[in-house]
Amino acid sequence: MPSPFAQCAQNIHELHSLLGQLEQQAAALQIEPLSGFEWYQLLEQKLLPQLGEDAFLVAAVVGGTNIGKSVLFNHLAGSRASATSPLASGTKHVTCLTPNGFENSHDLSDIFPGFELTEWSDSEQALDESDTDWLFWRHSDSLPANLLVLDTPDIDSDARINWERADKIRRTADVLIAVLTQQKYNDAAVKEFFRRAAAEDKFVLVVFNQVHLPDDEEYWPLWMKTFCDETGIHPQFLYLAPHDRQAAESNGLEFFERCWPVTSSEDIAGAVVGQDAGRRLREDLSTLKFGEIKLQTLQSALELIAASDGIPGYLKRVKDRSGEFRSAAELLSTHNLAEIDNWPMLRNGLIVEKIRGWWQGQREGWSAKVHNFYNAVGSGLTKGWKLVDEQVRGPQTPPLEAYRAREWEAVLDAVDEVYSRLNWFKELGNPLLQPRLATLLGATSRQELLDQIRSEHEAADLDDQLQQLVKAELDSFRSESPEWYRSLRQLDAVAAAARPAVSIALFVTGFGPVGNAVGHIATETAVTSVVSVAGDVAAGGVTAAVGETWVSSTASSGAAWLEAKFRRIHEQFIAQRAEWLAELLQKHLLGSLPEELTAAAMISESETFVDIERLVASLADVSSSDEEASTANTVNEQTDSEARPQSS
Repeated sequence: MPSPFAQCAQNIHELHSLLGQLEQQAAALQIEPLSGFEWYQLLEQKLLPQLGEDAFLVAAVVGGTNIGKSVLFNHLAGSRASATSPLASGTKHVTCLTPNGFENSHDLSDIFPGFELTEWSDSEQALDESDTDWLFWRHSDSLPANLLVLDTPDIDSDARINWERADKIRRTADVLIAVLTQQKYNDAAVKEFFRRAAAEDKFVLVVFNQVHLPDDEEYWPLWMKTFCDETGIHPQFLYLAPHDRQAAESNGLEFFERCWPVTSSEDIAGAVVGQDAGRRLREDLSTLKFGEIKLQTLQSALELIAASDGIPGYLKRVKDRSGEFRSAAELLSTHNLAEIDNWPMLRNGLIVEKIRGWWQGQREGWSAKVHNFYNAVGSGLTKGWKLVDEQVRGPQTPPLEAYRAREWEAVLDAVDEVYSRLNWFKELGNPLLQPRLATLLGATSRQELLDQIRSEHEAADLDDQLQQLVKAELDSFRSESPEWYRSLRQLDAVAAAARPAVSIALFVTGFGPVGNAVGHIATETAVTSVVSVAGDVAAGGVTAAVGETWVSSTASSGAAWLEAKFRRIHEQFIAQRAEWLAELLQKHLLGSLPEELTAAAMISESETFVDIERLVASLADVSSSDEEASTANTVNEQTDSEARPQSS
């Protein structure tokens, strides 16, 4: 299982990537770019670098005069980098050790704003008097790659400029290594510096230096309590450094970790960590405690981006704006714009004709020959009948062309309604739609649109569309209802056998050869009769041939089937034509606007949005867990203070 630091680093990098994706998806929402948000700058400029593979700690050694700051600095450096003396020489300028090549991938001036940076060539440089805020830096071969170490001016010096330089370091450092001694833990200037550090919630590691062990074991908790009570500091780690001048000068000091606050004033041994072995403070900072320290130093930044005016605020803006687009998408959907109540219907005769044509293709053998013969005779007589009718009533418009003319009127009404709605949306002043609609309506004139639609409307093969639709429906019927289909085939064969007799009967009764034509024309209106479709003859003739009972029962179910098929074919044909118009309106008028609105409306429900919410919640959990830990430490400290006698 990854450490809290590693998990947080993974979440932050994933969060940064997802926010970039969300910004691209939400471009249409017209929200301020991420780069304009302060929390995003914090994410990119601080959290990402400090949680990446090249994350580092800036550890500043701070404290009063002549308490061994430079000694501790040298121990962290792993070499005698700073001048040390038993006399109170006093560091005047900040000195910094960096890992080899650190400045190649990092800008030191960004890390230490307010300082004049110069390479450090002499350990005595930091002792020179100067009004310039120098920061002397150099590489250290012995320093870990993730650690920068600072030696700082004395915070209890009479020189005010030292306080100002120390304040700059306090604001810059990730961790303050507070060096205290029995003589300097209760100094007024020292306490004032650390009060400010406590107010800024800085990460503080305390090293109580020059401790006489084991004699001072019973006293250091009293000194620490006074220091913490006076400053408000809650050190995350505490070390004791023994009073050993030779070890100090030779970089051989051992550091003994202690718990704080101690569990009991009478059980100081309970403060010992582990086996009380001497520790290498540098290794603790760069390895063992690096993640914990770094996470704590970044806590305020993590809280800021997870606060209501951070990422959650940005997500709320995206969600609210996405909702506005959802409303606009619903208003501007092609379905609603092109909604037509008076779309014309086909004549039943056109559908009957296509059904007859499909059924004719199902016949085989002698039945097909008989029906084809009489259909040919009937078709010829029908043409003659229509010719006579046209001479009497004048030329008649073919049914499909009549339908095309009625459909064009419906198209004109639909286009007029679309333009009315678009102009209405534009006049509403919706800031999301108004600019797009102004461009859309200004770029395409109504007449240009109508000319484009008219051209495609005239080129549409309505006959083929109807034929393909009928074929699909009846092919489906044949495969889904094989028994019913076989019954119709049998009925059709009976009708073929009866057809010559019917023709003779009609001839004898006076109809003559016209009888077949009458039977043929009757099929267009007798849509409720299966016999009319299947056999193309009068019901009475089939009754005489196959019996009244069988025909009546079959015709009843056939009527229901025909009625359902007719209704479905009508509905599907109208749906196809309405969809055709909607596609043209989108192609020539709306363009990609409906899809863009719909996509924008769904952003707040996208996987990216949900993943960002999840990651932000995990950051909030980190913050709350740290607050709980801090509260627990405070409670323990209060309990412990009640158990101990007050120190002077």
